[in-house]
Order: sequence, then structure tokens, then C-alpha cells
Amino acid sequence: MINFRYHIVSLAAVFVALAVGAVFGTAAANGVATDVLSDSISAAHKTNDQLRQTTEDLQVEASRKDDYINDTAPAVLGGTLDNRRIVVLTTPSGRDHAQGVIDKLRVAGAAVTGPVDVREAFFDPRNNLGLLELARGSAASSALPGNSNGAETASALLAAVLLAAPSDVDASAVVSAYARAGYLTAPERLDGPADGAVLVTGAPYVTQEPTKRNAAIVTMAAQFAMVGSTVVAGTGAGDGSALGTVRGDEALTARISTTDGVAGAQGQVVTALALVERITANRGGHYGTADGADALTPRRP
Repeated sequence: MINFRYHIVSLAAVFVALAVGAVFGTAAANGVATDVLSDSISAAHKTNDQLRQTTEDLQVEASRKDDYINDTAPAVLGGTLDNRRIVVLTTPSGRDHAQGVIDKLRVAGAAVTGPVDVREAFFDPRNNLGLLELARGSAASSALPGNSNGAETASALLAAVLLAAPSDVDASAVVSAYARAGYLTAPERLDGPADGAVLVTGAPYVTQEPTKRNAAIVTMAAQFAMVGSTVVAGTGAGDGSALGTVRGDEALTARISTTDGVAGAQGQVVTALALVERITANRGGHYGTADGADALTPRRP
């Protein structure tokens, strides 16, 4: 006879069977999942090792490419800037790349003044008045822009004393005044007016009024280009960068040459060639692989 107790026992048996099935089923599933996970981890390790090896191979290849460019630089550049004086200026982000550019200019035969290391304070809009006061205290103040833009006025003065060297102005005294005020550092000796200038820069400002700071770098380049042959050498031409701004401005494009990739030997050689083109052929261009470049390298004059 089937009674209530029989139903209870039957239900209990069903639940026990379900529980046992769940345990065994979960164990089996876990085993499969563990195997799949183990295979995925092994594959990831293998892929990671392959990527690491590829990275190392590319680094070796890049190093060898730089070695090749450095070894062939004398054949490409030798004698192209003989008897020329060049001033090299750097922004804070370009400081690490300046020596490579200087080395290539010297390979080309140039006498190099620099680096003139333009410091953060020069591009800080809060120092606008201080820059103006120093510039207006110079004997050449009557020839400077008559506006209230400190970076523009100070850049015009530096361009005048480093490239034009007017007889009524002591270039060393002007540069020393800006150095004492903390706006730049420069060699103690300035070897007369330069035939051209290279402004070495890097990544654009992204904090603390970046638009004004980045604009001040372009303003400096524009003032030097108004006085003599000028090349802006940078790492890239992205938004906010000096290269990107110059390459996107029709008026600046005509007056200033640009090169990207200055962190590597190729960009440094091309920078020297761009300056040769500006000085000897009175021709300019925009070179490298970043946006706005006309070609990889200038035509040989």
C-alpha cells in the first residue's frame, strides 16, 4: 500500500539522486573547464614568448639601422654645411634629442652654437610680463613687436641676437640676462651670428594651459624664421605639436621646414639635410613619415 511515508521517501530519493548527479556533473564540467583553461594559458604563454622575441628582433633591427645611418652620415652630409654657423635650440620635450642633431650638423661641417636650452618658464603664460620687461630693456627694443605677447617679443629678440647680431646689441649680454632669469641655459660663448637655426622639440604640452604653451613654441619658431633659415625638428606631428601646427598653417609652411622622427638617427640626418636645403637652395619642405610630410628626405641640392 502506497502511503504518505512512501511519497516522502520517494521524493527524498529523487533529491538525493539530483544532488549526486549535480556533484558528478559539476566535477566532470570542472574537469573539462580546467583542461580548456590550461590549454588557453599555455597558448597565451606561447604567444607572449613569440611577441617578446619579435620585439627583441625589431629592437636589434632598429639599432642596426641607426648604426648604418650613423656610419653613412659622413658620405651623405660631409661638407654640406662647411663654413656655416648653426644655432640649436631645444624645448623641454626635445632636450634628449638635441645632441643627436648637433652631432649630425657637425658631421656636415657646421660650427654649432648650443644647445640653447629654452626652459619651461619661457613657455609658461604666467611669465608673460617678465619676458616683456627683459626684451624691452634691450637696446634693440625699438625693432621688436609692439604687442603684449611676451613669448613673441622675447623670441624676436633672441632671433635677432643669435641670427642677425645687430651691431648695437651685445648678444651674449641678452642671452645671459634670459639665463639669469631662468628662461634658458646657453653656452657661455656665442660664436657670432648664425646662418640658420634648428628648434628641437618633442611631445606637445597636455597640462597647465597646454594650448598657450604649445602656441608659444610655434611663435618662437616663426620669429626665428623671420630672421633666418629655420628648421623645426620633432618626434611627431600629432594634435597640439609644433610640427602639426606648422604643417597645418599655409603661411608657416612656406617659411619653416620641419622634420619628424628626430629621436632616431634617420630624423637627425634629415634635419641636417633640411637645413642645408634652406640655406643653400633657399628652398623648404616637410620631411619624415608623420602626417603632413612632403617626402622622406629633401632632394640633394
